[in-house]
Amino acid sequence: MNLSTEKTPQQKLSNFSIENVSAVNITHLLINNLKEVAQASDELNQQAGCNKAIPHVAARNIRNEYELENFVKFCISKKIDKALVIGGSIPRNGSNIFQNDIDVATILKNANIGVDCGIYPQNETELEIKTKLEIFNNGITQLCMDPNTINNLPFLDTIRIGIPSMCSVQGIYKYLKLCGNESYKYIFKNWKALNYLSSDGFMVEEFIKKLKFTNYHIYNFGKLEKTIRKLLY
Repeated sequence: MNLSTEKTPQQKLSNFSIENVSAVNITHLLINNLKEVAQASDELNQQAGCNKAIPHVAARNIRNEYELENFVKFCISKKIDKALVIGGSIPRNGSNIFQNDIDVATILKNANIGVDCGIYPQNETELEIKTKLEIFNNGITQLCMDPNTINNLPFLDTIRIGIPSMCSVQGIYKYLKLCGNESYKYIFKNWKALNYLSSDGFMVEEFIKKLKFTNYHIYNFGKLEKTIRKLLY
């Protein structure tokens, strides 16, 4: 089993968590600029002793072209050679410097920075996903708690399945609120998560028994180290 996870620029992860995952994504939230994301990525790589950080770049969260330009320069200087590019939580409007992930991905690829993307199992068709992966190197699924929907995804090594850590519903809600999403819509869409809740939190080990995949990305809603231990030991 191959695991990755994520953290905000301000969060600290234990050495155990970093040592037992192949990658750590650094989120680009509305409250952060790309400089903070890039610096946090470099700090995590120093803690890991190797390149494990994958900074997020949320296209519509970028305030101006210089923010992205300086991010690229910093990544090159620190040998950060991969990023995950998403549209961002800000709705499309005429004031967006960048409208979508493709615009940003093109700039990063021209700077020899590899690009990953988000995949949306409940919204995208198999053809749309395969087309997206012709542009991006790898994809991580948006939170989806329906095993049948996940198992209908193309069985590709380039797809990593997003799963929640062993958290409570409140933990998921708190994270989604931080991301700027309309949380109730995500919780309603993923009501099947209730089938895997216990007094100890989300039963992640029971959930993945239903899945055909072996590459997982842990959405860090809390109890990250406990989740990694449950999955690997």
